[in-house]
Amino acid sequence: ILNTLAVIAMATRVGLSWDRIKAGIETFEGVKRRQEIIGECRGVVVIDDFAHHPTAIHETLSAIRLHYPDRRIWAIFEPRSATSRQKVFQAEFARSFGAADWTVIADLFAKEKIPAENRLDLSRLVRDLELAGKRGKFIPTVDEIVEQIGPRLKSGDLVCILSSGGFGGLHQ
Repeated sequence: ILNTLAVIAMATRVGLSWDRIKAGIETFEGVKRRQEIIGECRGVVVIDDFAHHPTAIHETLSAIRLHYPDRRIWAIFEPRSATSRQKVFQAEFARSFGAADWTVIADLFAKEKIPAENRLDLSRLVRDLELAGKRGKFIPTVDEIVEQIGPRLKSGDLVCILSSGGFGGLHQ
C-alpha cells in the first residue's frame, strides 16, 4: 500500500493522468520474492520474501497479518545478508517478528565470514522473542526445519520464508 501510494504521488507529480496511473496499477503483477506465493500444500500456503533487514521483515509480516488476520503465521528466517548476520540489528530483529505467531531462526549463512564477536546472537534473539511473549526457536538447518515444523503445520497456516537467498531449497 505504501509503495502504491508513493507511485501515485510520483506519477501525479510528473504529470500522468489518473487514468494512466490507474491502468498501471491494475496491470502491475507484483515483484518477485516480495510476498510471492510459492504454492499451497494441504491448505498450507508458502510465501517467499526477500526480507532480510528488520524493517523489511516487520513491514512484510505486518502486511501479511493485515491480509490474513485469522491465519497462523510462521516466519522462517535465514540470516544471510552481510548485515543480517551481524549483531548491529540485534535488538531490532527481536521486534521485527511481532506479527508472526511462530518465528524460526536458521543458522547464520557462511558465519565463518563474520568475526565471532560481530555475529548476530541467535540464542539471544530467540530469548528476546520469548521475553516479548512470542514463540521463537533456533533450528539450524533446512532439513531440521522441515523435520520439526512440517508435522506442526495445519491447513490455513502461512509459512513465510524470509531470506535474501535460496535458503537451501526450503521453499520446495
